[in-house]
Amino acid sequence: QRFEVFDERLRAEALRVLDLEGDLRRGLTRGEFEVFLQPIVRMDDRSVAGHEALLRWRHPKRGLLLPDEFLGVAEDIGCLEQMDWLVLDRACQILASGGVRHGYICVNVNARQLRSSDFDSQVLDTLKRHNVAGERVRLEVTEGALLEDPETTRTALLQLREAGVVAQLDDFGTGYSSLSYLHRFPLKAVKIDRSFVAGLLTDEGDSSAAVVRAIVAIAGSLHLEVIAEGIETPAQATRVTELGCVYGQGYWYARPSSAGAVLGVG
Repeated sequence: QRFEVFDERLRAEALRVLDLEGDLRRGLTRGEFEVFLQPIVRMDDRSVAGHEALLRWRHPKRGLLLPDEFLGVAEDIGCLEQMDWLVLDRACQILASGGVRHGYICVNVNARQLRSSDFDSQVLDTLKRHNVAGERVRLEVTEGALLEDPETTRTALLQLREAGVVAQLDDFGTGYSSLSYLHRFPLKAVKIDRSFVAGLLTDEGDSSAAVVRAIVAIAGSLHLEVIAEGIETPAQATRVTELGCVYGQGYWYARPSSAGAVLGVG
């Protein structure tokens, strides 16, 4: 006879995940997933240059859920790809309806999408369906995703650039140690990872400042815009400006808001 220790916590967690799986499938069909927008600003005059699109789930019982709370479950049940494209589609809807009159909306794309042989055509088809100009959309990609299949990615990004859709590099400085790949890809901007911004006013301030200064110099030599992300205080905004950053993003300027809350902004 075999005895097993029953853990009520494990049972509760299994039931929670099972419920979430069913809720997620229903949520996709009921339109419960929303795109929130967080502005990217010129730090000298605080004018809005663009927005980043961020996925949120307005769960009918659990309230507003962040991606960390549901993307793992979405991957387990095979809904992740649907969510990947949902964000781009919603961003284009916002642009087409005049929700953001000027500037661009930046949409995160991942390695799974970039590996797809028809990635560029899917992006362009989505823009065409909503009658949105390529210049109104930017694609944000991490270093890891960029280099997972560099030739396929480079080809797709070149095709998209011809249509006006440009890419920017997210979390720059946290991934690969080699910077030699930067010039190989048709990039418009790099985003300095928030960890370096957070470190500027700590005991590690000198080393963080050195990294930021180096990124600004490298980006400048390649004619790339530099966006500092994760700016949460006026002191951080002042410091990254002193180090040469032109654009910033973070709670100091604005928290992510529902598309309706930013209706008609720049």
